Parts: sequence; C-alpha cells; structure tokens
Amino acid sequence: MPQYDFKNTETGETQCVFLQISQYDDWRKDNPLWERYYPIGSAPSLVSGTKSALRIAGSGWQEHLNTIKKKSGKGNTINT
Repeated sequence: MPQYDFKNTETGETQCVFLQISQYDDWRKDNPLWERYYPIGSAPSLVSGTKSALRIAGSGWQEHLNTIKKKSGKGNTINT
C-alpha cells in the first residue's frame, strides 16, 4: 500500500498516510488543507507487508525450486 507524506498548508504540520491508490483522490477532496510533501532525500515508497518472498509465492514455488535443482545436473550448488 502506498505511503504518502502530506503537509498542512496552514500549520506546517506533516503526516504520513497509508492509502490505497484508489483512495487517494477522495482523501485529497476531504482534506483540502493538506498538500503532498516530499521530504528532502526521500522517494515515494510502498509498504507491502512483512511476509517473506517464499511465503507470498506459496508451496507451489518450492516444488519449482526442487524441480530446477533435480534437473540442473550432478554438481549443482542450488540450495532449496
């Protein structure tokens, strides 16, 4: 989910908001005093969760890795 930094045009207060892309326009309409703010040295970021890539891929991916290891030859160094 994207993370957006906003700055209040009246108070100068900043806040970080996590919104789905589809929610962004509605949030902006509901909060007209807040404008996008890009802190120095930062880039837009996404927050996707804390699962590892293998957990996201599921058990089917482990089967593919095992097949690759089997077919890669006798002296392979693939760890699964």
